[in-house]
Amino acid sequence: MSQIEYLIPLVSIIVGLGLADLIQSVRELVRPNRAVRWHWLPVLWSVTVFLLVLQIWWTSFGVLQEAAFGRVLVFLPYLLMFLALYLACAFALPDSDWTPGTTPESPAQKSGTSPASTSALNLEVFYFSASHRRWFFGTLIAIIVLFESITVFFLLVEMDATLLSILAGRWVALSVVPAVLALPIVTDRRWVHGALGLLAFGGAVFNLFQASPIGG
Repeated sequence: MSQIEYLIPLVSIIVGLGLADLIQSVRELVRPNRAVRWHWLPVLWSVTVFLLVLQIWWTSFGVLQEAAFGRVLVFLPYLLMFLALYLACAFALPDSDWTPGTTPESPAQKSGTSPASTSALNLEVFYFSASHRRWFFGTLIAIIVLFESITVFFLLVEMDATLLSILAGRWVALSVVPAVLALPIVTDRRWVHGALGLLAFGGAVFNLFQASPIGG
């Protein structure tokens, strides 16, 4: 058994578990007699996460065949990135038993509506809850940082590029993108979340087509 045949099943299982969790959340939302107050932002982000998983998984086969990933300390960040992808799938949509908390940031409390006053699962309250924003966007930041760190290491070792030239070409992804993804953690302004959600979805679609044979 080759190294690639040994490693790919592990990340395949993690990807499968993440997508299964995401699909199960969708099933719980659309099942008959389930009262749901829909909101477009968590739906858009769940689609974006799905496209992100597909894009990274699509390129992982070729990446893992590089000799550098036969070293455990190089493979570890790559494995952590897939674990973060699983968490992003799990955090994108609420579980069936999710209930709003009692933090001051809750939109339901701002509007004077008691969480117990309705049995419908409110996707807007879920999305703008402080705990969801902290964990979901924090996980996305971790994915970007791990992905870019792996890319920098790969270019440094395998492509014989200098560190300064690599950082000059990837400074936006290393600094600006994580900083922008941190904005939804610190603010609940609708226009910030809407603009970032649309931008992320557009970027995911563009990158997916760029990575595919059709886009190439």
